Amino acid sequence: KVRLAADEAMKAANMSGPVLVGLQDELDRIKVAAKNGTGALVRHILHTHKPKTNNEVPSDFTDAGMRKTLLKVIRIYHQDKNTVEAHGLEWHLLCREITKQLNAKLELYK
Repeated sequence: KVRLAADEAMKAANMSGPVLVGLQDELDRIKVAAKNGTGALVRHILHTHKPKTNNEVPSDFTDAGMRKTLLKVIRIYHQDKNTVEAHGLEWHLLCREITKQLNAKLELYK
């Protein structure tokens, strides 16, 4: 079982390069939204990439509530919550990249 899981992980890693190339335009749009501020990034992500889980979507985009909002959105899009098996490799990789951008913004609120 462990060997099968390792084989699957290696296959996914080998396939991620071409998938990320296909996602490059969207990743660029996410980076542009990030440059426009934390609120713009979160709104872009929630509007453009609707969560595939039944989590409550945050609605507080004020500066005072932004840290809590970021933590909730990171939880929604974290790659461990959006597995390849459940949602496919493309969504999994997109969530991984979204989480990187959100974590970078979260550093500003610590």
